[in-house]
Amino acid sequence: MRLRDLDLNLLVALDALLREVHVSRAAARLDMSQSSMSLALSKLRALFNDPLLVKGGNGLVLTAQARELAAPLSEALRNVEGLLHVQQDFDPAHARDTITLIVTDYIDFVLVPLLVELMSHKAPGVVLRVVGPNPKRLGEVFSAGEVDVSVSYFPNPPASLRVRPVFTDRLVGIARRGHPFFGQVSDLDAFCKHRHVTVEPGEATMYNALLDQRLASQGRSRRIVLSKPTFLGVPFIVEATDLLATLPERVARGFARFTKVDIFDPPLALEPLNVVLLWHERTHTNPLHRWFRQQVVELCAGPLDEAS
Repeated sequence: MRLRDLDLNLLVALDALLREVHVSRAAARLDMSQSSMSLALSKLRALFNDPLLVKGGNGLVLTAQARELAAPLSEALRNVEGLLHVQQDFDPAHARDTITLIVTDYIDFVLVPLLVELMSHKAPGVVLRVVGPNPKRLGEVFSAGEVDVSVSYFPNPPASLRVRPVFTDRLVGIARRGHPFFGQVSDLDAFCKHRHVTVEPGEATMYNALLDQRLASQGRSRRIVLSKPTFLGVPFIVEATDLLATLPERVARGFARFTKVDIFDPPLALEPLNVVLLWHERTHTNPLHRWFRQQVVELCAGPLDEAS
């Protein structure tokens, strides 16, 4: 089939089907009736000579060919959409879209409340969708169109992503009020001897690496007894135990406002946390995404800790 003979709306329907892997949900995504989407699926099956979606254990699953089509189809549609926007003046107040962010709960805590407030005034038709981190698949999820933006401390991001520094933070310690360590805060031996809780978002170790590699360079190590995938539960654990924790300062100061923990400086010099904005080439020229990234940059230049 020649391109001029193809109804390009079928490719839009295919993209929805590949994302939802469900006829009714794909129809709802495009404000179509289920019967219209079923008809589109029949035409697509004939076009690609492949069933595309087949019955699996708990519903439909994608065929091998459908999985191969997903990423290039998504990129092609975004390129077409970009062409349509090139000559148009962009007004965020009239935008209707969803932007998916991948962030740790650290960034969720200090930045997302400000973003929600800003978007409600400047771009009320844009939905923000926040998903959890997966550092091992970061480049892949961006390329596949599953994620649009990330704000993160990420020392070695994939080469496929664009990067812009947005703010700098630092690591500080927290302990329950009255903890005996507060009489020993300058004692590195005491710091290492006390028990610690650590955070590894999505199995990423970059937050801990700053501290543990510095300790290792001095022939030291912490006594870690608990590791968690999120920051949120840490202050409650610290408040109720004798565990120490080392966290980004902005989130630690927020936690100190609603739990009985106090902040201290770790007894050794640590490198700063350079938090960056990450995005993929496929959204680089999209007017909405360009505008949104600029809002993130401007918010991060302000007093983020007021959000917590």
